[in-house]
Amino acid sequence: MDRQAKAGKRIRRALSALREWWRGATGSYAYPSYLQHANKNCAKPLTAEEFYLDDIQRKYSRPNRCC
Repeated sequence: MDRQAKAGKRIRRALSALREWWRGATGSYAYPSYLQHANKNCAKPLTAEEFYLDDIQRKYSRPNRCC
């Protein structure tokens, strides 16, 4: 493999790692991860909309320590 091909492969790997990090940081893995968990536990999974609404409810129904 020549130098240019190796450099291209490293760049693609780095971009892929950055994309995976971004998806994790923004929470876009949350629903697919939930589906895997629900399938392992033989539970009937929520729809994407139900999951999103439940997630919002859990996040904002607790007392906030701000101010």
